[in-house]
Amino acid sequence: MPVVEMRKLVLIGNSSEREHLIKLLHTEECAQIVSAPKLEGTRYADKQSALETFGAKKAKIDFVFDLLKSCQIEAQALIKAKKISYKPVKKPFLAGKPSLTMEEFYKTPELEQDVFDACKRLENLSEQLIRNKANEIKLKNTVNQLKPYKEVDAKLESFKDTANVCMILGIVPSSKKAIAQKAEDEGAYMLYYDAGASCTVVCIFLKDKYDEIARILSDAEFSACSLNYTGVPKDVIAESEKLIDENRVLREKLIEQIISFEYLLDDCKRLYDYYLVEERKLECEMQTSCTDTSYILEAWVPADRADALDKTLDDSGLALMYEIREPKEEEKPPTYVEDNAVVEPYQSVTNMFSAPAYREIDPNPFVAFFFFLFFGMMLADAGYGLVLTVLTGIVLAKQRPPKGQANLIKIIFMGSISTIIWGVVLGSYFGYSASDIGVWYWFNPIEEPMNMLYLSLAMGIFQMCFGLGINMVAMFRQKKPLDAISGTLSWYFMLLGLALAFGPSLITSVSIPAWVKTVGYVMLGVGVFLLMLSGALHKKGAGKVSGALARLYDIVNFFSDLMSYTRIFGLGLASAVIGMVFNEIGQVVMNLVPIKAIGIVATAIVFLIGHTFNIGINALGAYVHNSRLQFVEFFGKFYTGGGELFRPLGSEMKYYYISNQEVKK
Repeated sequence: MPVVEMRKLVLIGNSSEREHLIKLLHTEECAQIVSAPKLEGTRYADKQSALETFGAKKAKIDFVFDLLKSCQIEAQALIKAKKISYKPVKKPFLAGKPSLTMEEFYKTPELEQDVFDACKRLENLSEQLIRNKANEIKLKNTVNQLKPYKEVDAKLESFKDTANVCMILGIVPSSKKAIAQKAEDEGAYMLYYDAGASCTVVCIFLKDKYDEIARILSDAEFSACSLNYTGVPKDVIAESEKLIDENRVLREKLIEQIISFEYLLDDCKRLYDYYLVEERKLECEMQTSCTDTSYILEAWVPADRADALDKTLDDSGLALMYEIREPKEEEKPPTYVEDNAVVEPYQSVTNMFSAPAYREIDPNPFVAFFFFLFFGMMLADAGYGLVLTVLTGIVLAKQRPPKGQANLIKIIFMGSISTIIWGVVLGSYFGYSASDIGVWYWFNPIEEPMNMLYLSLAMGIFQMCFGLGINMVAMFRQKKPLDAISGTLSWYFMLLGLALAFGPSLITSVSIPAWVKTVGYVMLGVGVFLLMLSGALHKKGAGKVSGALARLYDIVNFFSDLMSYTRIFGLGLASAVIGMVFNEIGQVVMNLVPIKAIGIVATAIVFLIGHTFNIGINALGAYVHNSRLQFVEFFGKFYTGGGELFRPLGSEMKYYYISNQEVKK
């Protein structure tokens, strides 16, 4: 299906009605407003102050989201430990994205008062929580710092020098205690309190012995106590630990109070989406060029919605003068692709690379076909496909996502169907071969890996030739027949020539006439000539020769791209081998456990863990490597991209969607 045609809306209206007009376009949900040209005597509207207001409101809601998210994990642990009695808000299993009608959307500001009153209370609770955390850190630091001195049964403030005596409190490593004891030989009085890796030391000596004793203590790596505390250490520690317990209880109460505001989340999300749209509407106003009394607005509209919009504007009662016209050659409309329900999810794959240009062919149907085909080949196990089909089917049935949502789940759902098909064809069921269970299969990749390799390369040739064919059609549409024939048809000649010239040598069971090889060589020569001709086209002088020779290097690139399709072979083989290995491990476990019932349970656990891992890692690999084949090997043959996706006013919503919308978001 081609990219949907677009129309350009060019409108002049009364400045006092501009906001009303933009609201009308939002209600219609079919217009992407773009910057209007700044003509002489006009200016762009300034709505920066209003934008900052909405930005501040969004920041408050972001604060609520962050605070509740940061407290949820701790709250769940407290609920589990029965430290708090709060019952969390129960959300429906696999709940889909909620919807609003347009009427409900525009009533959203009615929620502001209650939400922002709650925000103030949450800000106060957050400040208390921050002070609580800071106090906890301070108290724990006190305990940790005083632990080495816990056995010192004297007030810390009593360790002061007198006129003639020095009194020092500190710690030395336990391994250096013997060195510290040498201070006793110099007349020092020493007290020792072992504290594991360190030893607390009280050293009392005459001041005239300071230098000798200071040297000994330095050799013992003595660290003097510099703590600014008063009281006996064990009493200070006990008091701090008591305060830590009280602080913990207070924190639990604060967490319970904060998490009780979970009910606010839905309203916050609704307000957030409202602000996103209102911000976009202000930005749209800023894209209009205006005078004191009038404004110019430009927007892109899908062609199939142009008539309906024309009627809406005509019936609006606004003072307007407008036209809805076809885009000019130099204009670059946004890209709006409307595919059927099967193809639509694969738009997300294409858009990861780049949206198609407006005047380019829609690649999504082709991506859908090959992605579906290759996904199944890469996973290639009927059992795995069945599991993925059931799981993703449940998610889709339960969520019932709106159009354009849950694309990844839909892609995996369709890929799992392909996996079942290829699993039957290649005879793999949870790592067991079809030959082991007596059912039909084409061939087993583990027993016949070369067949799997040939199949992967054949699929690669098929996809690349298909891409070249799309490119040839595009060239003919652009009225470049010589480019189409020389640049694209040349590859068909070369590939067919290679098959005829060298294929018979690989087939010994059938007698093939000698002239077939001759035809092959001729076709190969014609293909090379046409390829070189495509390099010489549109060149002048010596550039024709260099261009022609440079095109020969593309043959190397072609076969390099072809080798990339061995990843299908690699992933398909890896999935089968890993599944088989886990089955073997399960069998070993079964044989090792003497009690049969326990052996069955242990084997089931190995089976569940192993195959879950295999499904997860290889499904991820199938998605990633499949995407790469589309982006590099397939798109490289025909696809340009570089388009800008059509984003109508209202598509900015993050948490909700408008249920009565007609244009895809």
